[in-house]
Amino acid sequence: MKTKILRNTFLNLGMIFGLAITAHAQNLYVSLQGDLTNESGSISEYTPTGVPQTFATAPFPRGIAFDNSGNFFVATTDSKVWDHGRVLKFPTTGHQSVLGNAAQSFLEGLAIDTAGNVYAVALADKSPDFAATIYKFAPNGTRTVFGTTPGQTFGLAFDGAGNLYAADALDVTIYKFAPDGTRTIFVGPSAFTSTQVPAGLAFDASGNLFVSTLGNRPNDAVLMFTPTGMESTFATGLNNPHGMAFDAAGNLFVAETIRDGGGDILEFTTGGQRIVFASGLNRPEYLTFGPPR
Repeated sequence: MKTKILRNTFLNLGMIFGLAITAHAQNLYVSLQGDLTNESGSISEYTPTGVPQTFATAPFPRGIAFDNSGNFFVATTDSKVWDHGRVLKFPTTGHQSVLGNAAQSFLEGLAIDTAGNVYAVALADKSPDFAATIYKFAPNGTRTVFGTTPGQTFGLAFDGAGNLYAADALDVTIYKFAPDGTRTIFVGPSAFTSTQVPAGLAFDASGNLFVSTLGNRPNDAVLMFTPTGMESTFATGLNNPHGMAFDAAGNLFVAETIRDGGGDILEFTTGGQRIVFASGLNRPEYLTFGPPR
């Protein structure tokens, strides 16, 4: 059974979605939506021992990722009325700049391919189903349309072969895009229960796709799909799990956002432990690993 999820519901939840593994990962970065009334978003950086500091501020920060050169990118939107989306670039040296724009759109998931192209999900407010466009921004900022999805789409992640996966929460479907943009269905609604919709995406080192699901808090789940689509349940008993990322050791980090504010980051170790890595966060969004800044 498909679940229709309206724009304001996702804004209130502070949707967050995952990134895949970053080479030579060290510190954990998290986008924090902050206070909805004044757009007080920020990016926090955590050391491996959990010590935080503020890396940057941005309005409504969502997807975050590092490229292979250590440049940091974040998808932001200037207004909570879906005014203007921007992809910001934080180079290893020098000042912040705008890589590209998406007018009349609210940006969500973000991922980067091995060539340094940045892909960002833009949700269109004029579409009845808030259909999504996936924009591709070349390193020089040139924007092209890479693909589209029928409904509200949030999480993006690349597999090791360069295919891009997108979580369409409205259609309860995970789409797979070949490098040339050809779209196919990786798994459809039958892979989820009537109280599950896909949100965050992250690949482990073996090519398994991990998917956070929403709709049954506090009994939400993280599912695992093998490269051939075989499904298993990785974790249950979660509360709005959204963004996910693996560290270099194979531990999975998952962000939970509480509907009325707050949130935490859970760590699932390779030894099977569930640990609260950080708590008391102000609406955590996406996660990614990268070098200290």
